[in-house]
Amino acid sequence: MKMSYLKRKMKMTQESKHIRELLHPTDYSKAMDLRGQTLGTTCVCGCEVFIALIAFDEYKEINFYFLDGECANCGSMVTLPYPNDVEPDCD
Repeated sequence: MKMSYLKRKMKMTQESKHIRELLHPTDYSKAMDLRGQTLGTTCVCGCEVFIALIAFDEYKEINFYFLDGECANCGSMVTLPYPNDVEPDCD
């Protein structure tokens, strides 16, 4: 007996996935190496979420992070923005 479309769809959505599968792209065919100048807070694909390596201090605040990151959508390697990355006001 064949499963109905709805039952198959429900079964597919109920399967558990590892968090890395949800946040990490599996298709790198459109990924680029965009490291160098920071792109700001948005990747060229339009995504605003990045995967980064960070370290916390004993107060659970971000102690430091690496500037090399990866776009969570397209997988492109990017240089992440940092607080001193703001251009000085020329007024």
